[in-house]
Amino acid sequence: MDTIKFVSVNSFLEDYLVVDILINGYRLIDLLQVVESRYARAEGRVSLAGAYEGLPPLMVLPPNKHYWGEANKEYVTPDGRVVLLEYAYSGVPGDWTFAANIEVNGEFVSWSDLGNVQRPNWDYSEIGPFKFDIRQYRDALEEAKERSY
Repeated sequence: MDTIKFVSVNSFLEDYLVVDILINGYRLIDLLQVVESRYARAEGRVSLAGAYEGLPPLMVLPPNKHYWGEANKEYVTPDGRVVLLEYAYSGVPGDWTFAANIEVNGEFVSWSDLGNVQRPNWDYSEIGPFKFDIRQYRDALEEAKERSY
């Protein structure tokens, strides 16, 4: 079983908050950088690897149901996945999107079909899918909400 934590942090670009996601104690962005570095290097675009930042807490933390799979349309990909991270350097939704299917099933929340919308052939199977205990997931969201507002 995987564990998750949502933490509001200052963007490294400007003075605004974003939600950083930690899975099993590791920043999701760091995990992605490791996986993506070989693909980005092969394209000659090394700077793309892990070039993400989280989404605004007001848009994705409770009372919003974003991380329960009920995202605002701006944060849903054309194939129906929920956006987890966006490109760190543009601020344009959909510019460099990392997304997943989020499914709530009984006692679990699962993130599957992980991928970068702009690079559908990049394979993320070495880090996911993820399966979380619903109680731990709910508590992590509530804790993030309390610390963000």
